[in-house]
Amino acid sequence: MTQPRTFRGTRDFLPPELIGRRKIQEIIELTYRRYGFQPLETPAIEYFDVLTGKSDETDKLIYKLEHKGDALGLRYDLTVPLARVVAQHKQLPRPFKRYQIQPVWRADRPQPRQGRFREFVQCDADIIGTASLLADAEIIALTNEILAKLGFEGFIIRLSSRKLLRGMASLICGDEEKVFPLCRCIDKLDKIGWDGVQKELAECGFTDDVRAKVEKFCGLWDENLDWSAAEKVLQNVEIGLEGLKEVREVYERAIQLGVPPERLKPDLTLARGLDYYTGPIYETVLPDKPHIGSLSGGGRYDGLVATFSKENVPATGTTLGLDRIQTAMKELGIFTEVPSETDVLIAQFDEEGLPAVLALATKLRKADFNVEVWYESDRLKKQFTYADRQQIPFVIILGPDERAAGKVTVKSLATGEQKTIPEAELTALLDSAKG
Repeated sequence: MTQPRTFRGTRDFLPPELIGRRKIQEIIELTYRRYGFQPLETPAIEYFDVLTGKSDETDKLIYKLEHKGDALGLRYDLTVPLARVVAQHKQLPRPFKRYQIQPVWRADRPQPRQGRFREFVQCDADIIGTASLLADAEIIALTNEILAKLGFEGFIIRLSSRKLLRGMASLICGDEEKVFPLCRCIDKLDKIGWDGVQKELAECGFTDDVRAKVEKFCGLWDENLDWSAAEKVLQNVEIGLEGLKEVREVYERAIQLGVPPERLKPDLTLARGLDYYTGPIYETVLPDKPHIGSLSGGGRYDGLVATFSKENVPATGTTLGLDRIQTAMKELGIFTEVPSETDVLIAQFDEEGLPAVLALATKLRKADFNVEVWYESDRLKKQFTYADRQQIPFVIILGPDERAAGKVTVKSLATGEQKTIPEAELTALLDSAKG
């Protein structure tokens, strides 16, 4: 006998959890559509050379496959396939605003407490074909709207720029190419604090003077947004000033798009995707739940499409991790499991009444109600117990007396109220209950 088991880092989703999970996904998808994004799906399997070469870190995460001599791999994100699609399908409009909600796979160490799994669902929204920073601000605005609709409070959208980080490296170290080791240390601030960052910087060979400058520079906006002070600090560093201008424009446009200022924080310690992003970068965190990590993350990646085409296409976008979001909602007590989406259970009172039961079920389904019919002539108590366990709001009884009078007995499991009404009034009663 084969032992029933799942591969570590993957999960089964039973109905109560999956129904709640899909409601999260529905909110995300509806918001994407409201901002004008169109759906896209791509294959789970891509040629291996399509997936590789974007960064050493991601190359290590790919699940490799082989078929009849072809080197293949499971996609590890949705952005690389998008870049391939844009290069392959020249007829797509510009700007091309797409959303994509599909599973991805990473050969990584699972961390369920953080919502990290080997198979997980990404919910991406990207804008291809415009260099306007309004696109970046729009991505931030829709992220804010989605998380607010899901019931999150106290989340912070961190905002920075790859160019600003390069300027910081140039200012502090005299060499903007040192942005990679410098920012990899800074990026650990949330986990190890400034003492830990200072230790990491020392181990990377940075001097005491450099380490002091890093802490001072990153603290420029700790208390307030002093754009002019930051500009003075960067006055002789062109790439840094360009990055600062980007951050300020994205910040101001996002506020104009309805993002509350207290939720949007320019943050020089944000250093995600250094070998991937080219301009503004942003991610969403829960300060009270730092172990969860980021709920969303993205930025501008103007060079990615060019890896598949001679055309240099500007692009920006974000991903919301469905599993990370669900994990956070569970910890915060705002995720609701729902055993069933059935509106009505029609009890089977006797076999003679089965034709009438089936006719009523068909009528209610045509009226857009979710209906279950009990299969056997069991005791009513058993049928009510099932309905109660599945949180089905109403049970309908169609016994001999009801059938003879053209009526139905309806019991609300929420209130315990039971009444017999003409069958013609049933849909109106159920409609009013659904609101």
